[in-house]
Amino acid sequence: MANQVKITIKKVKDLKPDEKREWKRDYLSRKTARKTAHNDRVRENLTNLRRSLRKAVETKDSAKAGETLKAMYSALDRAAKVGVIHKRAAGRRKSRYTAQVKAIAA
Repeated sequence: MANQVKITIKKVKDLKPDEKREWKRDYLSRKTARKTAHNDRVRENLTNLRRSLRKAVETKDSAKAGETLKAMYSALDRAAKVGVIHKRAAGRRKSRYTAQVKAIAA
């Protein structure tokens, strides 16, 4: 039979002040890294949609532009909801993209 190893895990409330500070610093750095990675993915998605919309507008493809605009609305609303971008920034971008699509439809 293999050796059984006893592992004791200290709870945060049982840590000494220095250990607690170190634990919190590590915890917050991991949390920041997670949030940064998420925000980067959301921003990358917005950038890709913006590029698709710009191509559709340049080629005057109103069908593709309309589909991309719908996806862009959804992505901007989700980004604003979770705080990746400000809600007024999302509204401003939606307004500008809509104006671009309307210009090629006319």
